[in-house]
Amino acid sequence: MPSRRLRSARTGGTRWSAFLFVACLWATTATAQSRSGPGAALPPEASAVLDRFAGTWDVTLTVRRPKNLVVTYAQTGAWVLNHRYLRGESDVRPDGSQELSMFTYDPQSRTYPLWIFYSSGFVAYLQRGEWSESSRTMDWKSAAADPNQFATRCTFENATTLRCSTQVKDGKGGVAIDQESVALRRRQ
Repeated sequence: MPSRRLRSARTGGTRWSAFLFVACLWATTATAQSRSGPGAALPPEASAVLDRFAGTWDVTLTVRRPKNLVVTYAQTGAWVLNHRYLRGESDVRPDGSQELSMFTYDPQSRTYPLWIFYSSGFVAYLQRGEWSESSRTMDWKSAAADPNQFATRCTFENATTLRCSTQVKDGKGGVAIDQESVALRRRQ
């Protein structure tokens, strides 16, 4: 299924660029919901990882491919559904687009899946988010068998700066999307 989504996304370069950045940043506000109620809570270490992405962020996205473009916007969100998901939401961007994201931890695969829903109707699912505590980095990579290859990496330079990069290759190995973003956490 990811290959179909990637293929359709190539036709909307700006939309896909925004998606890939959000894959790095689902920036959320830590408005904690009650931890009581049905369902098991996330493991404390997984909650701590997701909490790093909490807050309100001022984002500068620089797209080098498919065309040069710089976009600035804010990204915010909150813990929802019994503190199991981080819900992110962007401001309306200059082109009128907006997105909503849901980010969590899957204890079976020990990964951090991310769903992103766009105002255009496009939906993206990144299922293999892997966290490295030593480098303070979250990586998403396509499976080797996927016809379109992508890699997104988000690294916390410090508590207030998140730097992300994304590269997507088309089915022939050419670079279809190349971008970088810097997000600065707003003071609470």
